[in-house]
Amino acid sequence: MTTQVNVKGETPAQLIERTIQKAIEERASDIHFQSECDYILVRFRIDGILYPIEHIGKETQPQVISRLKVLSQMNIAEHQFPQDGHFELTYQGKVYNIRVAAIPTTYGETIALRILNREDMIMKFDTIGFTQDQLSIFHTLIKNPFGIILITGPSGSGKTVLLYSILNILNKPEINMVTMEDPVELEMENIRQIQINESIGLTFSKVMRAVIRQDPNVIMVGEIRDPDTAQMTIQAALSGILVFSTFHTFDVPSLVTRLIEMGVPRSVVAHSVTGVISTRLARKICDSCKEGHQPSNLEKQMIGKELTLYSLQRGKGCDVCHQSGYLGRVGIYEVISFDDEIRSTIMDGKPFSELLQLLQKKSIKTLSEAAREKVLQGVTSMDEIIRVLGMPITQ
Repeated sequence: MTTQVNVKGETPAQLIERTIQKAIEERASDIHFQSECDYILVRFRIDGILYPIEHIGKETQPQVISRLKVLSQMNIAEHQFPQDGHFELTYQGKVYNIRVAAIPTTYGETIALRILNREDMIMKFDTIGFTQDQLSIFHTLIKNPFGIILITGPSGSGKTVLLYSILNILNKPEINMVTMEDPVELEMENIRQIQINESIGLTFSKVMRAVIRQDPNVIMVGEIRDPDTAQMTIQAALSGILVFSTFHTFDVPSLVTRLIEMGVPRSVVAHSVTGVISTRLARKICDSCKEGHQPSNLEKQMIGKELTLYSLQRGKGCDVCHQSGYLGRVGIYEVISFDDEIRSTIMDGKPFSELLQLLQKKSIKTLSEAAREKVLQGVTSMDEIIRVLGMPITQ
């Protein structure tokens, strides 16, 4: 897929504009201008996977880097420290917000661009991968007048899109909503959005103290990163505010453990957290080259008896999907609503193995089970699920 060197006679401004436009057309979420020894390597992240796109001559590196810095209002004279910025670009009638991050590397500065637009950031919940049972629990959770709902998952798993989509549902004239973000990735009408700036002391915990005095109904905290933010966020939830935030853990027991390690008492965790949504993104099989295939021994072992009722699908690879066999992504979710039994288990300090057993007893659809359903429905493949979850699917 890599094209050698850039178009002859192209200025840095034209090169950058062409590259961003191509990335938008290819549905890329990120562009990497990666400085190498003899050239700049341009890569696109499409459906979560990085693809090499083009080599740019090394002689143009200073001008390309400077142009990107000017666009994103960075200091063009600074080459030794990381910098962040952003700019907007209109293409085919749509406005795109481009978030830019520069870091110094061995062969010069490398710049990463994140491409954002409202249509991609606001999703309809009945089309993004929730099952009907999960949708029912989800809608019940967000109707709570107070408490904290946490969205968990690794980087690139769709947490931010899920948060903005929830805010879009709740955004009504009678609701006062405030967000604290680092950075603000999507500007939304009727919502007070605050850009955190830790370099000047404007931290999540400091802003939270001020926001609580703004009479909010709903607060969104971009991420719980430290004990101060955790405790302030949970206190806000206990005071009668509905709070949404993200947390970098992978299941409910580890989430509870992490909050307790941050100094939040068990009883406070139990009474403040109303629900947890774990999210992942898996590539969908390309409809243009989808075909049935005979299951491998590994697939037979992982799926079991149900396999006889379904025909597994895979993407053969075509021009539409760049021979990858995949096109687009679908969400895989685990939605847990905290009830009295779960709260009692947390407050009593029982081993977290008991909490896991309790969740299993409640027949909550796990990430693995939700993923397994997507495979049986022909939406994605077993190989993709193993790549995303990092573990086999069990019955």
